[in-house]
Amino acid sequence: MEETEPASTFPALFAQVVAARGDHDALILAHETLTYRELDRRSARMARALLAGGAGKGTRIGLLAPDGALWLTTFYAALRIGALITPISTLATPPELAHIIRTSDVQILIGARRFLRHDYAEKLAAALPGLGEGRSEALRLPAAPHLRSVWLDDADGLSWARPVDDLLALADAADAPDAVLLAAVEREVSPGDDAFVVYTSGSTATPKAVVHGQWAVARQPPALAAYFLLTGGDRTMPLLPAFWMGGIAAALQVLSTGGTLVYPPSPDLQDALDMIERHDVTYVVVWHVLAKLRAAAIARGIDVDGIRGMGGPSRDERGETVPPPLRANLLGMSESFSAHSAEPVDRRMPEDKAGASGRAVNGIERRAVDPETGAEVPAGEIGELQLRGGALMTGLYKVDRRRVFTPDGFYPTNDLVRIDADGYAFFVGRTGDMIKTSSANVSRLEVEAALNSLPEVALSLVTALPHPESGEIVAAAVVPAPDAAPTEDGLRAALRDRLSSFKIPRRIVFVSHDDVPRTATGKVRLFDLAELIASGTPTPAGEHV
Repeated sequence: MEETEPASTFPALFAQVVAARGDHDALILAHETLTYRELDRRSARMARALLAGGAGKGTRIGLLAPDGALWLTTFYAALRIGALITPISTLATPPELAHIIRTSDVQILIGARRFLRHDYAEKLAAALPGLGEGRSEALRLPAAPHLRSVWLDDADGLSWARPVDDLLALADAADAPDAVLLAAVEREVSPGDDAFVVYTSGSTATPKAVVHGQWAVARQPPALAAYFLLTGGDRTMPLLPAFWMGGIAAALQVLSTGGTLVYPPSPDLQDALDMIERHDVTYVVVWHVLAKLRAAAIARGIDVDGIRGMGGPSRDERGETVPPPLRANLLGMSESFSAHSAEPVDRRMPEDKAGASGRAVNGIERRAVDPETGAEVPAGEIGELQLRGGALMTGLYKVDRRRVFTPDGFYPTNDLVRIDADGYAFFVGRTGDMIKTSSANVSRLEVEAALNSLPEVALSLVTALPHPESGEIVAAAVVPAPDAAPTEDGLRAALRDRLSSFKIPRRIVFVSHDDVPRTATGKVRLFDLAELIASGTPTPAGEHV
């Protein structure tokens, strides 16, 4: 793409890409392909429809849909008019939906009726008491007090929802906002405006809502694309859901380069492989199912080493294989809009930097501090990582900044790192209660709360176990309730209505109160708990009571 002044808002970035790449494929789906010009037209129609319906800067919009045209055009439309959009997990259970819709103050909810085995009309009705008897033109729900309209791609038989097609039709009315008005609205979107909210498990029993601004949306993706060597000629398939930060960042990186985004019709690996073969995918963004995807691709005869991200040997700028210890292990989080410490993927790290994550990305400031005193530690010593500036989140939604940032504006991450004198960060561990499993953050306290709500459970303690593919898995030690005899499978089944599937413990052992490793002051020793779960054989619950 031709060099231009870097955009500082999404509308400006999108306009630049459309002007330069209008006829290039922007989005490839199973049954249709959209060029950038068509993506511009469709997202503009949705944007004008939202304006016609009374939305504008700051309007809270919820988006509940799988990766695809509806998701992308709605997300882009909201960013174009300066609305604050919240992508909602398609894996969310009714209690999780209720929490997200209420706490993000969703006013307009747009989404799909069904995806895979999920019926979101049923889930929403279960999540929001009174919704099933509500009328679409007059929603008044104490469980979601700001919600005023729900638009689904299929609203048949629902008194409380209207079809997305009817929403889009608002843009076609004689008195609807036209392209001139939309352009004027886009010019009023500023770099300091909030853009989207992404929910990620926190160190409390409920997910936290990370807010990112327009500047980060426009400036961080091009910076990240350079680290991953993405170009306008790439056809990139993210196998990370778009409701997670990783999926959002991947989609925006592709947009920033004018490349092509490829979405499979489902998360099924065979669907992904079909799209890889049919559409000459050059880059796959995948973490948690890489080994399975690579094995399935090889079985099909696909040249996996010819597709970046599929696990082939990493090569430097001279084409020489880079040994794993000398590849940068990028370090990032939702709060920092993906990577905050990185090196280009084709860079061979110096020998004395083996295992490092890399240097600071795109203007982010980093420091390592003593977790107890908050004093910065000398270079090379272990401390808690704190971040400021760059594409760091603007805050946590509805949380006082004083509870989120230090007085001088740094965000404590709960990650333990070493930052050497040359600015290379080395990840050491985590100070808090987070479990990172298959690229998703899970709060152990949230899982404990769900387990403790079950009648068969007297006490649960959740921790992480290392796993070669997933990084970590969620594991639990459970003290059964008196006279109860729960089983692993039974507890997992009971949790399916309370937690998303990736949060459900993959290993559960049954213990007595006396088995729980504690300090002299009664605190659970999580390291010893993990060892107990890893080494212990699940025992019939009755033997511990």
